[in-house]
Amino acid sequence: MIILDTNVISELLTPAPNAAVIGWFAAQHPTSIFTTAVTEAEILYGLRLLPEGRRRRDLEAAILLIFSEDIGGRVLPFDRDASNVYAAIVTDRRKAGRPISQFDAQIAA
Repeated sequence: MIILDTNVISELLTPAPNAAVIGWFAAQHPTSIFTTAVTEAEILYGLRLLPEGRRRRDLEAAILLIFSEDIGGRVLPFDRDASNVYAAIVTDRRKAGRPISQFDAQIAA
């Protein structure tokens, strides 16, 4: 199982994605690719911040393809188990002097 973070999906959506990212992504077995509901929310949030227009419509179409075809709907939920792991990650990192962003901790959970 490979869980794609927001930065990987964002890179795939850029006009000229990094060749190494494209190569790595293409080499993965399709059913091994997952993402999280938190990552999907981050991507959709960024999309909805854009003004209405062609760029937004094109990105929306690309996002729908990535989530439905490339990821195949394999979006992991943020549920009660994840919330417990999230709390442990955040507190452990904070105590170690290595804080983590809320989104990154939710994705890690």
